[in-house]
Amino acid sequence: MNEYRLTVNGDRYVVDTDDDLASWKSSVADAVQRGGGFINVINSAGFLTTLLITPNSTVTLQRVRSPRPEPWTQLLEDDAFTYEDF
Repeated sequence: MNEYRLTVNGDRYVVDTDDDLASWKSSVADAVQRGGGFINVINSAGFLTTLLITPNSTVTLQRVRSPRPEPWTQLLEDDAFTYEDF
């Protein structure tokens, strides 16, 4: 599952892609056009955060790689070492 890093006025949030991104983007645009409005964001820990978006808000959405492999997973996938190396 992909995750997105949402930045609003310098504050960062990590958002799951389970949310409908097209609907979410539309909500942000609507809030700006109305002169301000609240949007709900469910972060990757499952907590609900309500953000006030205004025409002066700086909002960015960046996709981050996810799921992030555990360090040991990367080692298991690395073919650089074999049993004979030990």
